[in-house]
Amino acid sequence: MFFTLHILLMAIFFPGIIFGVTIAMFFRKKKNWLKIHKTVNSSSLGGIAAGIIMAFIYISGSSGKHLSGLHQIAGLTFFILAFITALIGFYQLKAKNKPALRTAHRWLGRFSLLMSLAAVILGLKLINVI
Repeated sequence: MFFTLHILLMAIFFPGIIFGVTIAMFFRKKKNWLKIHKTVNSSSLGGIAAGIIMAFIYISGSSGKHLSGLHQIAGLTFFILAFITALIGFYQLKAKNKPALRTAHRWLGRFSLLMSLAAVILGLKLINVI
């Protein structure tokens, strides 16, 4: 059950991250882009956190070996980078050195997106979908 919940949560909330990034990239001229970007990415990050918790519960009940493969390492790396990216994103709104933080937010976001794609591909290979 926890394995299915992990897959379901990731399948629901991973596209949310992609949508949030798309809003920031292509709809920046629209009135509420920042509010939508923050809301979608924050809620998606929360859903992904729940998916990671489901994976940990599943592994604890079976082999008990966490972070035993590339998928797990890539997924956790993505989550940590995405969390730091979100923190920097919220902090940059009130910081004095906005340009440097904005640059860090964008580059960390890009790198975390690449890590998420790696985790998805490795996960699909793990369950023999690709």
